[in-house]
Amino acid sequence: MINSVLTSISLPKRTMPTVHRPPSPSPPSPISSRQRRPDGIIGVNGDDGQHLPSKRDNHLVDSEYSRKAKLLIALANDLTRLGGAQFDLDIPCLAFIGNQSAGKSSVVEAATGIGVPRESGTCTRCPMQCTMIRSSGAWSCRITLQFSYDSKGQDRVPPVAKFFCELSNPKDVEIWLKRAQAAILSPDADPDDFRDLTVDDLKALKTLPFSLNTIELLVRDPEGTDLCFVDLPGIIQHHTKDATLVPFIKNLVERHIKRKNTIIVVTIPMTDDIENQEAFRIAHRVDRKGLRTIGVGTKPDLLNPGSLSALDLWRGILEGPSSNLKHGYYCVKMPDDRTRKLGLSRVELAKQEEEFFATRDPWKSIDDKSRLGMKNFVDNMSKLLITLIEKNIPTIKRTVIQLLDKNLQEFEQLPPKPKVESPLPWITIRIIRFCKVLQGTIHGTINKKFIHQSQACYETFKAEITSTTPQLVAQHHNPAVNVLVGQITVEIVRDVIKSHMTWELPGYVHFDATKDLILRHVQHWKKPMIDCFEAICKATLALMTGLIKDEEHFGRFGELQNFVRGIVEEQRLRFQTETSTMLNKIFDLENSAPIYTANSAAYTSARTSWLNIVYQNQNPQLHSDAHKVMADVHAYFQVAHMRFIDYVILSLEGEWHQKLVASLEERLIEAVSLAPKERLIYLLSEDKLIAAKREDLTQKVDQLTKIKERLVEYEKEASLTYNDDDE
Repeated sequence: MINSVLTSISLPKRTMPTVHRPPSPSPPSPISSRQRRPDGIIGVNGDDGQHLPSKRDNHLVDSEYSRKAKLLIALANDLTRLGGAQFDLDIPCLAFIGNQSAGKSSVVEAATGIGVPRESGTCTRCPMQCTMIRSSGAWSCRITLQFSYDSKGQDRVPPVAKFFCELSNPKDVEIWLKRAQAAILSPDADPDDFRDLTVDDLKALKTLPFSLNTIELLVRDPEGTDLCFVDLPGIIQHHTKDATLVPFIKNLVERHIKRKNTIIVVTIPMTDDIENQEAFRIAHRVDRKGLRTIGVGTKPDLLNPGSLSALDLWRGILEGPSSNLKHGYYCVKMPDDRTRKLGLSRVELAKQEEEFFATRDPWKSIDDKSRLGMKNFVDNMSKLLITLIEKNIPTIKRTVIQLLDKNLQEFEQLPPKPKVESPLPWITIRIIRFCKVLQGTIHGTINKKFIHQSQACYETFKAEITSTTPQLVAQHHNPAVNVLVGQITVEIVRDVIKSHMTWELPGYVHFDATKDLILRHVQHWKKPMIDCFEAICKATLALMTGLIKDEEHFGRFGELQNFVRGIVEEQRLRFQTETSTMLNKIFDLENSAPIYTANSAAYTSARTSWLNIVYQNQNPQLHSDAHKVMADVHAYFQVAHMRFIDYVILSLEGEWHQKLVASLEERLIEAVSLAPKERLIYLLSEDKLIAAKREDLTQKVDQLTKIKERLVEYEKEASLTYNDDDE
């Protein structure tokens, strides 16, 4: 939008901005019937501008323009003060930038008619937002400290504004600006402590070198021009004590000028080479086509009359052909320090500047005098800025309405702020409801999903235990074929039998051989058991955590959630330890003597079936000792591994799930009953994240509402202005 807006705005000699007024059914007055010619001259009653407006018409035009300008500048100031930048409202503004010692402070001082801090080095060490409003009353200046950023450079929402002083004499501004700047650069100190400091006191202070926070000036001046701008620290190329300050200042400047409706005013000493100006480089990064950058040449009196090439260069730039900026350059001549100390009035200084350009070469021979002098520069900047503000009001208003609606919707989606008069019964009811849902979920009477999840874990556990089944190879092993990992051949069994032989009688097989082969497989049961327990515990804790966060239980109350989680964690540790102890006992029973089963029918059936498969119709008397041991191992494993699976699952359901749920309700109610009422009230304080979001949205809605109200107020004021004119 800025491209189309700025390219449509020209700065011709002696022009007046177009006045937009609503349609009126009444006959047009002389003011409402005037028309604008292409050259910017306003004609009356449809003439072509061959006859200039009368003094009376000019007075009416100036009066109307002045009222509109005052309204628009005040609006832009208020939108900025209300934190518009934090909502990405691109509020039009001028930004003064320049290299250190480029004469920027002198230009700002001349534009405002007030003294600004001056000292060796960089005198502007934080942004200074200045709003000039032409007022019929007495001169006044209000200084406010605007803390929009915290110590880490993050946005403060809302920004904190601190009134600093109200002045009635322009001569007092300089010392008060120094005090205000010291307060901004001392974020941990009370700004009130700086109000009585002298110049020497200020010099003795140890402060931050620079700050992102802003000094705001609202100047009402009967002789001033309606204008709003920000004066930024001078750009430096090096720093003897802290090299990080060089990029800090460049970033500070760039973040202020990157918005598309910020008009960038670059000050440059006319004795310097334009191509080597860092300020222009920064401006070019954000405004590559030069559509919103304006150059201001300072210190023309320092140009040597013999520097013909430099004088010709600047003449070409000011007259247009050599300018690389859409709105070109200006040239101003500011008083030097000696003249400044004389305390001359603004009128006297302006007269000296006018005389300089009227009598010195090459300035006196430049045809377009509108590019020379501080008054022309300020007047044209005011017109450009006011036009830009007026054009962007509809966009700003739409953005504000959209943001306000969005934040209101988010606010309405937040749960209502809790109000509980009797905390004990209220919390107790929630605990009972929570435990009932937890128990019903674990038992499967409320939700089958959790049981299905547990059963899936148990199926995995069962499969892993079953996978440890002995791989018995009954055929005699061919030495030419490798034995697969995990297989138990007849030869391996015979070696085991032999390794356990003592003084047995012939044909006797020691039971330790069978036991050895069985335990070789049972030892692999522990890891699946532990994995299953951990998976079940994880699922149970996830279930309880989800129920705790549920708004039907404790979800709206962060402290109450923490309280319940603490009890749950306490009980978890207790029953996880007890269940783990029991599971280890079950495993130890299977992994040590005695190797026993009372389920003889199942054992005998499994043993016989295996032998029948091995020998089929052969005489059982031909069974070798190795085959008998293998049959025993197979039969026992079939009985024992199913027994182990059942015991582990029953223990997890009984020792872990059932006892945990049963004890949890009792322990929670006990803990709540013993807590003092103050503690219970604290537990029912709103969740910190929700409270923070509520506070953030409340502040944003409040700010946006004030901004919207200010825009509506402007529309009413503007409407009244137009109606007054029509009358």
